[in-house]
Amino acid sequence: MTLHDLEKQRALSEVALKDNSYDFTAKYMAVSHLHSLVQTNPEVINTGTIFALEKIIEDPRISRQTQAYFMYRETANTLCSMITHSKNLSDQALFALKNLLGKTSGHAHRAVAEALGALPFSINGPDIHNDSMEHIPDTTFQETLKQLDLTPCGSPAFIGRSLVTAVDRGDRLLVIKLARANESPASLCGEPHWMEHLKEQSLCFDVRFNVPEAIKIKGSHVFNLKDTPAAIPHDTDLHPKGHAIGFIADKDYFTYPNDTEKERQLTHDKFGEVMFRNAYLLGRLTSLGIVHSALIPLFHNRVQRERRRDHGFYEWPRAGRLDGWLDSCSYPNLGLTGIRDFEHLTGFKGVSRRLYIHMGAHFLSLLLVTGSYFRNKDRHRIGFDTLGRPIDARDLFDKPFLKKLIHNIFISYYHGFVGKVFDGKAPLDLEVLSSRMIEEMGVDRHMEEVLRITDQNEMTTEAFRKFLENKGYSRDEIQKHKKGIEDITIHSGPHLGGFNERISLPELIESVGTMSALCIAGRYLEAVRESRRAGLRSAANSDGCVVKPNTPST
Repeated sequence: MTLHDLEKQRALSEVALKDNSYDFTAKYMAVSHLHSLVQTNPEVINTGTIFALEKIIEDPRISRQTQAYFMYRETANTLCSMITHSKNLSDQALFALKNLLGKTSGHAHRAVAEALGALPFSINGPDIHNDSMEHIPDTTFQETLKQLDLTPCGSPAFIGRSLVTAVDRGDRLLVIKLARANESPASLCGEPHWMEHLKEQSLCFDVRFNVPEAIKIKGSHVFNLKDTPAAIPHDTDLHPKGHAIGFIADKDYFTYPNDTEKERQLTHDKFGEVMFRNAYLLGRLTSLGIVHSALIPLFHNRVQRERRRDHGFYEWPRAGRLDGWLDSCSYPNLGLTGIRDFEHLTGFKGVSRRLYIHMGAHFLSLLLVTGSYFRNKDRHRIGFDTLGRPIDARDLFDKPFLKKLIHNIFISYYHGFVGKVFDGKAPLDLEVLSSRMIEEMGVDRHMEEVLRITDQNEMTTEAFRKFLENKGYSRDEIQKHKKGIEDITIHSGPHLGGFNERISLPELIESVGTMSALCIAGRYLEAVRESRRAGLRSAANSDGCVVKPNTPST
């Protein structure tokens, strides 16, 4: 087929996109044909094609179609193909997609963000090998102190499932982290290996990141602690064999940025420093192929997780209701010492599309923790008042500071992930996003969850009673409910959205998609530039030129 014939096909497809007499199916076929042309004959595509595709994504009539998302996805993917296939139009296509990020919402925005989030590059993270579990040594608390040559400075106490005591090695803590009742010892051993790996990579982090020092007992990271010299919290169900790991951590290891206790709450400046530094560290770790998969617990529906295919975990691109957002932020895996709880680190190997989902969870977690910082200034103001009206805590928020936090969290993460400072103005409407965050996070409209009969029947009688007890029911109230008889409505929020509904803060999801897409696009461009530089160096070498490393001027 001649170039003239191909250009004629392109022109006919563009007519179908612009002409209102063509129906939805015809327009979709025209976009698909243009996509094929971009991939096989990019030289026939011009700026008019970009303009026609932009208008399809902006057309409000398309949004009324039941299959609109698929049209948007194909259109956005066509523009992304121009970025990867066309040398002349790649910059214009990228500009168009970034512009659309700031102008669209709903399905159109999701399609554009996902297309940018799939720009191709690969990351090859580290392989972390676990210990053999053939022999796990036994030890006592005192034997552990003796082997490590440590003297306790005070009585040990439990923080969650960790036995913690201050020791005489500077301002340091000995932490013995015990397995839960349903965990195998193998589930513990990844964390100390990540500590050792990150200690070796310390030069990769040019900001404060106090990685704990893993300990070994009789040559093993995993051991059985045969005694617990402190009262175990009543709601902590530990493994009967005492499977554990240990590490020596900075004194601030258990200091959270959004503490509810007034004497431990951070000033605005300190909170900002901690959040921006952790955002940078998250981006930097992700760029190295080290992904933290649980900064905070994110659930669509906790109560149904035992019978759902997705175990109730939150799939943020679907923008469903977010379960118990404020409770989820109670103990985030980030703090004054940096990123923490390395059991949730995984080595990432693969393409950017899967990375986009992980990065979105990072941004979502960071922004939720940011919202909780303001609410935790007075955690008693929660739920409904005595007249059954939602508590209004919007006065706890500082809007100008919130806008600064959102912006700098993105800028910091981008810098860590891409390796360069973000250039230009991000297509984020901080005024709208901050206003909507205050509106939805500051007023507890959604407090209800429903314990379905089906979910009750999945529980034992004891688990059913325990569930209601944990939700604040008294013994008398629990006695009134018989398992499996009727659905039970429970006030367990605040949630973002009504039970089994959409999230009440879609602007948050769209902003998360925008931030993640911009990071992926930035990293893709850096990969392209590095490839071109490598090509130039190779060409210079093949011509007999000597390539010298950069040396400082004198």
